Amino acid sequence: MKHMITVAVLDPNDPVTARSVKDALREYQSVVIPCESKEAMQAAMSQQQMDVVVLKLSKPFEDHFRTLSEIQIKAPQAEVIFVAQFDDEMLRDWMEVIQRGAYEFLPQPLDREELKHHLVRATEKHHPVEPRKRLHATPTKSASAAGT
Repeated sequence: MKHMITVAVLDPNDPVTARSVKDALREYQSVVIPCESKEAMQAAMSQQQMDVVVLKLSKPFEDHFRTLSEIQIKAPQAEVIFVAQFDDEMLRDWMEVIQRGAYEFLPQPLDREELKHHLVRATEKHHPVEPRKRLHATPTKSASAAGT
């Protein structure tokens, strides 16, 4: 049985991350909920079970680590992917994010194929997903091809 992929994206004041997630999942049945605040994300999570939560990492990091802990308690089925501009400091933070239980930490700008891979794999930890079936046009024979 195919399931839908549900994703909440917390990236205050920047819709780019949510658009990237929507674009990465365009071949899958999915619901992507952009959230401009932690409260909006919590409200979305109380209304619908999330497969993945994408969090934009910015300073102060400890706020995001608290959010990760809250998600792990309130929605243990949701995998958390952090995204951020990557630099030398972020390399150290990547290790901490993974140690604290995040599914992945992806550098921005987001690579669509890499993002899709991680969103699908994170979801598949809990239920199967498949791309939508593409409709193939039925070839038609022209009068000349039919031998008339």
